[in-house]
Amino acid sequence: MVKNAYSVKSVSTDAVISCVLGGIAVLCMAGAIVASYMYSGNGPAIVGLLGVGSLIVSISGLGFSVAAWKSQDGGFLMKRIAMFLNAIPLLVAFILYIVGWIVK
Repeated sequence: MVKNAYSVKSVSTDAVISCVLGGIAVLCMAGAIVASYMYSGNGPAIVGLLGVGSLIVSISGLGFSVAAWKSQDGGFLMKRIAMFLNAIPLLVAFILYIVGWIVK
């Protein structure tokens, strides 16, 4: 009897947590950008709080992602996805900061 290869491989718990945090961060950043456009850049404080919250969640997700890379558990694809998901909001925030600094 041959065992299924997917049932044998374990996935790092830190990578799963990092993926969840990365997904939350991406959704929060997208919500902040959409709300900012809806209010033409003059939105309430909750829009800014959503963006800053996205950065905080993304940074903590990167911490879990680094911990996942240090663990011996498998799931390299999950580790890559987690790192990528948490890097997106940081890069978007950096780009928006630079664009806002140049336009101003």
